[in-house]
Amino acid sequence: MSMSLAPAEVGAKIAKWYSCIRKRDVEQAKLLKNEIELMLDRMKDDKKVISYYQLVNFRHQLLLETIQKNEVDANQDDLAGIQTLSDSYLNFMYYFMSGQDEFYLGRYKSAIRLYKVAEQLLESVPDESERAEFYHRLGIGYYRIDQYTFAVSYLEQALEFFAKRSEYEERALNTKLILAAISTELTRYDEAEFIYQEILKGAQDKYPVTHALILRSLGLNRVRQNRLEEAKMFLMDALYISEHSESVVGSKTKYNLANILLRLDDSVHSRTLLDEAEKEVKRLRLTDYIAKCKISRGLYIKHDPALVEEGIQELKAGEYYFDCSEVAEEIANYYDNKGDSQNALKYMRLALQMRINQSCVGVDQE
Repeated sequence: MSMSLAPAEVGAKIAKWYSCIRKRDVEQAKLLKNEIELMLDRMKDDKKVISYYQLVNFRHQLLLETIQKNEVDANQDDLAGIQTLSDSYLNFMYYFMSGQDEFYLGRYKSAIRLYKVAEQLLESVPDESERAEFYHRLGIGYYRIDQYTFAVSYLEQALEFFAKRSEYEERALNTKLILAAISTELTRYDEAEFIYQEILKGAQDKYPVTHALILRSLGLNRVRQNRLEEAKMFLMDALYISEHSESVVGSKTKYNLANILLRLDDSVHSRTLLDEAEKEVKRLRLTDYIAKCKISRGLYIKHDPALVEEGIQELKAGEYYFDCSEVAEEIANYYDNKGDSQNALKYMRLALQMRINQSCVGVDQE
């Protein structure tokens, strides 16, 4: 059974379609339109992406000069309000969706650059909930490049809207989840724990996907504190939730759990789970997790420094600086525990350098 497509993936494809329309590349626009219509059948329900599709489809029809007056009248209900929306809004959606595509590919700095262009067009967005969603996404982007002050600022703007409306309860929980993760990164573990326990109660028995994400985050929180047995239990609990274990993020959780088991010397279960996780992330083409599987295999199973270094270079080449810094720190600790101070120092320096690279945003904050 084929997995459903994430709305962000479809939205990014629509952004490419709109780019072809702007360039008046008729043949490529037609091909992308057909491809997108097939993707929509497999996409998880998302009203914003559907609306974006309708907007771009309207521009597509204008490009092909196929809209006759009677066609417009017949479709007036479906296109209500679309004609009145400005090209600025379409451009906002183009940069926003393109930014999301970069984000899901792990290119966080590139995502931020696109989001910042979209932010300049935010006045063209008429819906307050859509602006809140944009702030949420931008906040997560800044979180992934260690710009925590900016991240918290945008996330709190999003939360101000979500927290006041019951229909956005799950979105509010997700926003608080990122705020808790930021507290973890800043080693404010008591503060993070308070938020985690609050949102865990809010998600349990109501929102299985978010519940699993919270359990996963609690596990990663415990990894940061080197409380690996507790981390293992949280990640196992997350994978017991089928909506999570069968998802893309679930494949990442399988890697995280395999990595923890390797660090705990549970060689039998860890190797089986690492094989499973590696197979899934290769199928999903998750370049960062493919590299991390390679590093874990080289470090803990094959004891092959060349394989470890190969994985590191793949992370650097893909500009996965956040992941590379975390993995480099893990490798440094591994060598330090082995009494190999030379390699421990080498990888701790690498972790620091990757943190610096990650923090160089390269876009105006004003």
